[in-house]
Amino acid sequence: MANEQKGIAGFNPQDFAKNLAGQAGQVIPADISAADKKFIIDIVYKFCVLSGDALTKDTALNLDAAQASLITQFIGEWSFHKSIDLLRAKVNPALREGILQRVAFTVFEIAKQAVVKKMPQEQIIPLVEHHVNTCFKQAIEDLKSKGQLDEKVSDNVLHQSNIDSMAKTEVEKETVGADMSDAKILKLASLALLIKNFPAEKIKNIISKFNKPEAQVLIQYLKMPDLENKVDSDITARCITEIRKTLPEPKIVTYDRCFRKLCKIVKNSDKNSISNIIKEERPVIRDFVLSAYTKDEAVIPARVAAIICKHLEEKLTV
Repeated sequence: MANEQKGIAGFNPQDFAKNLAGQAGQVIPADISAADKKFIIDIVYKFCVLSGDALTKDTALNLDAAQASLITQFIGEWSFHKSIDLLRAKVNPALREGILQRVAFTVFEIAKQAVVKKMPQEQIIPLVEHHVNTCFKQAIEDLKSKGQLDEKVSDNVLHQSNIDSMAKTEVEKETVGADMSDAKILKLASLALLIKNFPAEKIKNIISKFNKPEAQVLIQYLKMPDLENKVDSDITARCITEIRKTLPEPKIVTYDRCFRKLCKIVKNSDKNSISNIIKEERPVIRDFVLSAYTKDEAVIPARVAAIICKHLEEKLTV
């Protein structure tokens, strides 16, 4: 009888968990005591081993080493961040592991399902975070309703966010954009990472969409040669997702839209000023501009009409 194949080739849960716990120990914030530091390292190791063992025993999943490592890494990272949130809020030590178990189980199930469905990592990151925050809040609310957490502590822990605190440090907030919110700083740094290899003209156009303080911060991040090492990739993906959600739908340029804009420009401007601007232009351009007065049809390509309108606006504001 052939030996039954066990485990996942190239993935050792104990070794991987030990490595993650070691990494966690190196980045624990300075305000955490030595005893609490040990708690964090131990909890990261414990949950990562449990996660890794469960994955290797579930042969139906058919995971490879990279997939198993990714799921386990999510467990380690969120166990790390949420344990610090609990410590800083001074949650009763007897309650901490139970809360973290709920978080770890949630991360395990959501990340496992997402990986099995072959979702891109940039989509898994915000998905896991959403479920972590929901689960964490529910765990705190449950303890509060049972009288095991008082109002002050429960409010305090729900306002903690070590992941954002560490991100703020990583992008060196003190050097740029000191008056801006952490969220805005992170989004600008993430945007800089996204566009840094774009053509210069396109970068310039994007920068022009921001107000002066934001543009200055964005420019400084674009100039940072080692920005990739200052912003965590998970945080970057999360910020880019948020930026995409806030972007307006692109406007369709039509001739009618441009003509209405032209009429508005003409209505609010001196006719002699407009005549002076277009007097050296080609007849087709002059005809288009003057059609706002005469209402005679002078159809030109929509994008050309848009450029003319923009040119008029710039000249009239000089």
